This record gives sequence, structure tokens and C-alpha cells, in this order.
Amino acid sequence: MRVSTRSNAFPGSAIRGINEEVVKLERVGVKVYGFHIGQPGLPPSKDLLLEFTKNMLEKPFEYSMYTPSSGIEELREAIAEDYSKYSGVKITSNNVSVSAGSAEAILATFMSIIDEGDEVVLLDPTYLMYEPVINYLGGRVRRVGAREELGWEPSEEDIKAVMSRRVKAIIMVNPDNPTGRVLSESMVRLLVDLVRDYDAFLIYDEAYKHLYYEGSHIYAIKYDLDHVLALNTFSKDPAMPGWRLGYLVAHEEFIKVFNRVKQYTNLNPPTPAQYAGLLYLRKYKEAYLREVLPIYKSRMEAMYNALRKYLPEASVVKPRAGLFMFPNLKPYLERLGIDDKEFSTRLVRDVHVAVVPGSAFGERGMYHVRMTFAREDERSIEEGIKVMAEYVNANNRK
Repeated sequence: MRVSTRSNAFPGSAIRGINEEVVKLERVGVKVYGFHIGQPGLPPSKDLLLEFTKNMLEKPFEYSMYTPSSGIEELREAIAEDYSKYSGVKITSNNVSVSAGSAEAILATFMSIIDEGDEVVLLDPTYLMYEPVINYLGGRVRRVGAREELGWEPSEEDIKAVMSRRVKAIIMVNPDNPTGRVLSESMVRLLVDLVRDYDAFLIYDEAYKHLYYEGSHIYAIKYDLDHVLALNTFSKDPAMPGWRLGYLVAHEEFIKVFNRVKQYTNLNPPTPAQYAGLLYLRKYKEAYLREVLPIYKSRMEAMYNALRKYLPEASVVKPRAGLFMFPNLKPYLERLGIDDKEFSTRLVRDVHVAVVPGSAFGERGMYHVRMTFAREDERSIEEGIKVMAEYVNANNRK
């Protein structure tokens, strides 16, 4: 079978691999402690769904037809108003393009900026989708180590050391997936200054920008609209991951290029999802956030406290935002004589606790696991981590 050699740039997602194990177990009725998948554990607003369903039944053709590839104007206007409100930067619908989830926005962004041999700066560890797409398009990845001792922020010196005229973009997830880290304002300013100085882009992934438990989000676009490409999604705070709706905020000249490219990645974002997203922004967002944030914060505290209680030798940075923790299990895994990949596979198969191996996100993730506190309630979180600790101790070679 003569498939593309370039397809080898996509190795397969470790997250999806673990999720396949979970699906097999749950299909036969096995209870799995689901700390693996990065999606909200609470459903969308019931009132929103009721109103959406009513509207769709009343306007079935409108909700099912093609739209502009950049999204319906009403949604782009609503996004612009919402983003302006929270960021303090006045943007218009011309600064917005709607996508089929942030995954399409990532792909179309890279297709819009990367030429053969261009360098793209990634943190190690970072979200695992970026590197394969960069490699597929002929770009070169330059890794910068995020430092656990700095709360998973890179050092200023390390970032500056990789910059050159060959660098086309820096990618930064804030709040972070997988570590849960929130960037300091000084780091955001430094990144913006660097991309401006080198005429590059800061690709600023803001998927978790409204899921803060302490402090508030720093909008990089307020420092430079020309060089910041802000990736966003409706998968996280509205809890609509399966609806596949995202958007990009950028300078209108870049949006023109992005829209031209995006016509070839997808004809248009899912039409029903666009109208659901419009309802969320216009009527339900603030009330929904008031409802879910205390729940996620309580689950975050439960996971952090359980890790400290049952796995005291693990180090873990307590997140101020997002849905993840990234505990370092090195003392335990070294005694077991296995790495994080084997540990994650054994853990879900043997005792039905699902986590993602940290090395899937980069070399500095070795001996770590990514855990989300979004899906399980406080009781299940403690139970699952207790089971995890019992498994580690029962199988300790020493």
C-alpha cells in the first residue's frame, strides 16, 4: 500500500491510546477512574441546550446549511465583543475566524506561516498536537525546557538562547496543558517582545482562559495585535468538545490569509455548533462559569490533597488554572523499574486508573503523568489516587 511517507510524521496520540483502553473497559461495565482525557466533566448548560433545540426545530434549514468558511457574522461579532470585554483590547469581527475546533485552527495557522526549514519554538513538555503538524509541513522544532522548579515556566535565558531569524513562531499554551502552569506577566511580555524583535509570531493557545481558580488570564494580544495569534475553543469552559467549535483572534490581515487557507481544511465550522456557541456567548456564559468554576476548584483541591496524602514522594505543582496536574512519580517508578509509558498502560489495565504518560508531551515529562481532575467527583478522585498508590506500593520491587 503506497501511503505517504509524510504520514509518518503523525505517530498516534498517547491520549487516544489510553482512551481506547478506557472505552474497552467501560464497554463491559468496568468502573474506570478517568484522569486521562482533557475535557470538562460537567455537561453544557441545560437551559442553553433547551433553547438551542427549540431554535433548531424552528429553523432546521438555517441550522443545517453551509455558512461562510470563517463562520457566521453574528458569531464572529459575539466573539469579538466577548474577547474585547475580557481582554480590554478593542477587536472587531474582522479579527476573528471561526474554526472546527481549535485543532483546525492550529492546522490552518501552521499552513499559513510555515515554509520549509522554518523553526518553531516549543516548550518541553507541551501539548502533543503541535510537533507532528510542524514536522509534516517541513518545519523544524526547537525545544526549550520548561523548568519544574520554576513552576513549569521556562527561564528567560533559555528562551532567548533559541531565538534567531530562522524562528517563525513561538508556541505557548496558557494556562498549560499538560502541566497546569500559568505564565507570569513578565514572561508573556518577554515573549511578545521577542517575536516583535525577530518578526515572528506568538501562537498563544488560550483554551483554558476562563478556567482560573486564582488570579486572572493575561491576554498577550493586548501587547501586540500584529504578532500574536490567539487560539481559542468552545471545548473547555462551555463544555462542548464534541461540537467542534473554535476560533482564532489575530490582525485582520492575517485573518485574510488564514481564511483563504482554511477554505481547504474545512468548508465551514459545524453550523449547529455555531448557533450553540452564539447562544452561549449572548446569554449563558457568565452564569455557567459561576456554576462550574467552584466545582472544578473543589475537584482540583481534592486531587492535589490526595496526591500529597497517598503519594508523598511525588512532587506536583498546584495549578492556578486549567484542568490538569502533572505529578513527578520518579521515586516510585524507579523502584518499580518501569517508565511512565509502561506505568500508564499497566495502571489502566490492572487497576483501571487512567492517566497519560508525561513523556508523550516531551522528554522533560519523563516519569510524570498527566492527570485531569475535571471528570471525577471528589470522592472518586480520592479513591482513584488511593488505588494508584496501593498499586505502586504492592508492585514495588524493593
